[in-house]
Amino acid sequence: MQDHEAPPAATRPQPVRHRRSLPLYVGSGGVATASHYAVTIAAVELLSVPPIPASAIGFTTGAAIKYWLNYSVAFQSRARHRHAMVRYAAALAAMLALNTLIFGLLQARLGVEYILAQAITTALLIPPGYVLFREWVFR
Repeated sequence: MQDHEAPPAATRPQPVRHRRSLPLYVGSGGVATASHYAVTIAAVELLSVPPIPASAIGFTTGAAIKYWLNYSVAFQSRARHRHAMVRYAAALAAMLALNTLIFGLLQARLGVEYILAQAITTALLIPPGYVLFREWVFR
């Protein structure tokens, strides 16, 4: 029998790149999304804020929570906060614009109930958000 040695590190198959960060990103996003929805629903139901601005307020709340969870948990970033925060703010502006556009189209134009419209919007924003945050903001 031949003795089988482990291949050198350079030739070993690399683990799937997103095996760890994607589930943590989704989990962190779940916490942020729960806060987003809670604020949105409270603003609409308790404060009579119209759904579109309520969603923007909720998005902003979730974004603050998401920064810390993504920075420290999902991506374990080593970037300086000053650098990451500037990029995060730029990415967030783009994501807020997309959130507002998609949500507005679904809710105001198509008449989709606001909670369902927000759920659809959130699902559509997961893939571009993951790529943006992993590859640019927290690298």
